[in-house]
Amino acid sequence: MPQLGHRLRKLAAAVAAGLARSGLVVFSRKNQQQETAAGGLRVEVDEFDDAAGGIWLHWDVHPSLRKATIEALREQRLDDPVIAATGRIHEQMASTMLCLLGALGYVAEASDDDYRPFAIKVLSAAV
Repeated sequence: MPQLGHRLRKLAAAVAAGLARSGLVVFSRKNQQQETAAGGLRVEVDEFDDAAGGIWLHWDVHPSLRKATIEALREQRLDDPVIAATGRIHEQMASTMLCLLGALGYVAEASDDDYRPFAIKVLSAAV
């Protein structure tokens, strides 16, 4: 398992660097407060050797949009346009990340994990 974790972290770092060079703002837990003011790409490394394990990419919208969406859901305003807009943004950014990863030579797929909606799973390194 330690070797799997090392391999995944190394691949995740390469993916993050490639996407950053493509123009996306990439943040980690270490620099989260500084760079997430406007949202951006979050890279998750799940080191478990199971179907949910691997490298996951998530798009985080601006905190003000995230807060408005959460408030609308909490207040059960399910027809609030902010909910639909946030969903469309996540869909478009997932599609964009897939395109960028393909251009960089990575193999990736859209998430089918209910706990990671709109996420992208990186399957293999650039060739």
